[in-house]
Amino acid sequence: MLFFFLNKIDKSISKNDLDKEFRNFGNLKKPIGYFKDDTRNSGFNSTIVEFTALKDEIGFINFCKRKKIVATKRKENSNQSGLISKPQEQKKENEIIISSKISNPSFYFYKNKDYGKGIESFEFENNFIELYDFNLPEKQIFKLTTIYPGLLVGSGYNHPKLKSTNDDFQLGFLFDHTTGLPIISGSSIKGMLRSVFEEPDFLKDVYSNYYKDYMNIDVFEKGQIIFYDAYIVSTQNQNNKIFGSDYITNHFSNEENGMFKEPNPIKFLKVLPAVTFKFQFKSADKNSLSENILKEYIELFKQIILDFGLGAKTNVGYGKFQE
Repeated sequence: MLFFFLNKIDKSISKNDLDKEFRNFGNLKKPIGYFKDDTRNSGFNSTIVEFTALKDEIGFINFCKRKKIVATKRKENSNQSGLISKPQEQKKENEIIISSKISNPSFYFYKNKDYGKGIESFEFENNFIELYDFNLPEKQIFKLTTIYPGLLVGSGYNHPKLKSTNDDFQLGFLFDHTTGLPIISGSSIKGMLRSVFEEPDFLKDVYSNYYKDYMNIDVFEKGQIIFYDAYIVSTQNQNNKIFGSDYITNHFSNEENGMFKEPNPIKFLKVLPAVTFKFQFKSADKNSLSENILKEYIELFKQIILDFGLGAKTNVGYGKFQE
């Protein structure tokens, strides 16, 4: 079976019309059951289409292009959930080794029976760029790369524990719910930047090379800028790795002489150094901010992120970037 995410569906297109057209290219498992608002493209719809057999894939893709629909294909070796490919047995000197390719890190981390064990072997492929990229002008985007020790996001979420071993992730992690890939949420980016703008004297003093008299917290309170999720575009790590693990070593104890007790290491997942994220910003209203003013805000935003970092544990070095 083949699955496609469909985005940027014009609201003038009906489900019945789309369903009828798609049947010219292959056999649908079921009729298109729903449209929902496209959260990444305001004013458009999105849906999922599932083929039991796609006889004319090129024709299907070209049809979507003519209709300006963004069609993103799921991997053919995915199971029905599109999350974990079927394990394969490989024999090596009379030993059976079970290997499985991780296609959705979020599912593997939270729902798979191993709860993320071995997730560091995940190999990044930027298959979902059309879901993330809004084709904004260069002055409305920038790219930053993680540095040592890496990036930690979503650590406050609960994470299931394995019963068979203590060597398990004990903190949560933030993934995009559609693709299962790590992201830095737009709300987190906005919140961190806003906290700096809440100190106008500090802003004027420290960022005098970027600060303009018209810059103030109104840009956040009035919602003048859209802060998109930052997504991974590339990695410089061997075998396209983006994940690693680390430990928090807890020495605290209420027991007598507790500080001399055995430490309690807590394992957590992180984004490795040398992973590049793309940040995107857009004026919420063409009449609210001119292109030049928006550009100046974005230049200031970039410098603040470089100085303060993003995510958790920035006070010990996590979440720091370089250009």
